[in-house]
Amino acid sequence: MIQLKNMVNYIRTFLILTISSTLLWISPVRADDTDFLKAAFSGEISTLKQLLEKGTNVDYQNEMGFSALIVASQYGHTDIVKFLLENNATIDLKNAGGASALIIAAKNGHADIVNLLLEKGAQLDTQTTDGITALMLAVQKGHEAIIDTLLANGANIHLQTKEKLTALIIAAMEGRATIVDKLLAKNAQVDAQASDNTTALYMAARNGHTAIVEKLLAHKAAVNLLAINDTTPLFVAAQNGHTDIVKALLAKNAKVDLQDKNGATALTLAALIGNTDIVELLIKHGAKVDHKATNGFTALILAAQNGHTATIEALLNNGATIDLQNNDDVTALMWAALHDHADAVKVLLAKGASTKLKSKTGKTAAEIAKDPAIKEMLQSVSN
Repeated sequence: MIQLKNMVNYIRTFLILTISSTLLWISPVRADDTDFLKAAFSGEISTLKQLLEKGTNVDYQNEMGFSALIVASQYGHTDIVKFLLENNATIDLKNAGGASALIIAAKNGHADIVNLLLEKGAQLDTQTTDGITALMLAVQKGHEAIIDTLLANGANIHLQTKEKLTALIIAAMEGRATIVDKLLAKNAQVDAQASDNTTALYMAARNGHTAIVEKLLAHKAAVNLLAINDTTPLFVAAQNGHTDIVKALLAKNAKVDLQDKNGATALTLAALIGNTDIVELLIKHGAKVDHKATNGFTALILAAQNGHTATIEALLNNGATIDLQNNDDVTALMWAALHDHADAVKVLLAKGASTKLKSKTGKTAAEIAKDPAIKEMLQSVSN
């Protein structure tokens, strides 16, 4: 459940830049549109000239708000963009999603058109209805030449989307290390938080972008800011198995035993996925090995539930209490037996796990076990 909530949050954040405003760039010209827009779409400059001579409005917009200039900017028709501007096309018209020609060109990587539009006075920091700028989209797509142009022209790197995403958060989320450098060099706010309180560091840690995490930490990014569900960069790095990032965060004094809203810690989640290296790192830095989440699950119980034998051994070697029970009085041994993890059962038995304890339903590990071989193994032991 914890992993699912965080994944949903990440997907929601990502969609702000991809499909939340479909009118930014999807199907700008339809079959029933005017010949003028169709000509801009297909790159037929001669047709555009003829239609303008017949009195067509150069700024005509269809029902979705697309003008010929916006359409030409989307499809990289530099000659048509130039022609339309020479014929007094309004440079900052927006479609129904709030996207201008500059935003569309930046998103699609048309550097020549971006340069042309800026030379002709396009508004640099205009935002869509979701607050997205040309810079943000160039960052998301990794169009570095366009980013350089926008920054050189003074693009505001501190603007936020409606979800309070900044260009730096987007760059960190997407793993754009050189772009992170460019933004930090322009004094991007390293600890700016999105509406779910996630930061650039959080997103880089979550997605495994080690180099970016190191860059942000070098710029004194706060390691213990709480994001959605009270999670931290350490929490999501451990949850997703990013060992090097966990090391980097611990070196900057990340708090090892912070709990999320479910009472889970970085250790319990590392145990859940069976990352023994992270489990040992966290314990070395003082993680409470027997901490119980809200449902009573310990790191050992979670490791046993998922059959992570090496993690079970690491936890026991570091002092985990073998027979702790969760809120339903189920032990690590019972969970291993229930899920047919024979090797985990063997390790737990060898370490002295009790076969006599009962769950709240009154069943022992042997009675819970489904696999006949595991059931026999448990019945043959009396401790």
